[in-house]
Amino acid sequence: MRKISPQDVRDDFKVQLTELTSFYQAGMSAFANDKDQSTLTEHSLLAAAVAWEGFVSDLFIAYINGDASRFKQHLQDSFVEHVKAQEKSNRVFQKFGKLQLPAHLSKADVQSLANSTGNNITFPNFDELEKRTITWLVKAHADKFKNLSKSQKAVVNAVIGLRNHVAHRSQRSLNAMNELLAVGALHSVGIKRKGNRFHNVGAWLKATPAQRNESRIETIIKTLETIGTAC
Repeated sequence: MRKISPQDVRDDFKVQLTELTSFYQAGMSAFANDKDQSTLTEHSLLAAAVAWEGFVSDLFIAYINGDASRFKQHLQDSFVEHVKAQEKSNRVFQKFGKLQLPAHLSKADVQSLANSTGNNITFPNFDELEKRTITWLVKAHADKFKNLSKSQKAVVNAVIGLRNHVAHRSQRSLNAMNELLAVGALHSVGIKRKGNRFHNVGAWLKATPAQRNESRIETIIKTLETIGTAC
């Protein structure tokens, strides 16, 4: 059975980000109005966040499809834990039952077992993503996420926070976004928030910080591409 190639997933993610950057730059050249440029930038951020979400989901599936040993152990452990919590079910299973998982899990198997709703495999922050790699992925693959730098992990969290606020516009999402963008690890990347909190996401993202030669949104997209290559 043909397995999904993680490299194909990485390549597709890179193409998406390259095309997004070209689209953004073309749009910024076409729009003279500051408000239109800010709106374009916010939409570009949303597109980058969606591309990241799809990339992580597809890469998890590809990794498990290639080597499901750790994932199957997770399924076994979860099943046993659930059965043990049910006294009668546990007695029946101990006497008559046996959990038999196939040697190879297909893409459809992984998708249905990882998320029965059919949605992407998603995480609210990088810490949760990293925890899941430990229980679902073999060490060689989990370590690719673990070994990312603090600044790269902070960028992922920043993208999630920015995406959530652009999508929801709530006070809660605004507070969370500003907190995530104040993290010290973002300083070396060039997207750490300085001074007062801000509300206008598009204006902040399209601005080029002092001593930098590109906008914050372009820096974010380039950093996601670097992360994708490393994973």
